[in-house]
Amino acid sequence: MIVLAGTVALLALSIPLIAQLRSLDADRAAGRTTVATRMGATATRVVYSILVVVAFAILPVAWAVGAIPTGGLAAFLTAPLAMRLGDVVSHRRGEELRSAMREAFLLLASFAALFGLGLVLLP
Repeated sequence: MIVLAGTVALLALSIPLIAQLRSLDADRAAGRTTVATRMGATATRVVYSILVVVAFAILPVAWAVGAIPTGGLAAFLTAPLAMRLGDVVSHRRGEELRSAMREAFLLLASFAALFGLGLVLLP
């Protein structure tokens, strides 16, 4: 269960970065300090990508060392959504990222659900 908590936590940490990218220009204009205003758009996008990639990379490593059964790999079924979302986050800005927020929550929920379902069905 630690693997599930860790991967879900990484995906959950990525969501605020999308929100901060979305409001980056307004936050800078208002003098707000956020991770995105401190690091800049490019570095924020890199951190976002690292969080998502590491969440997915943990799965096969955990499986290889016996920390999760094969069913836990069902979360990989969300990889196409993660890749599409990564493309949106990498190339859009401002209000164009509104839909990315919804997709990020969908990614988080479906990743966790498929991981859990895989553990139940394929222990």
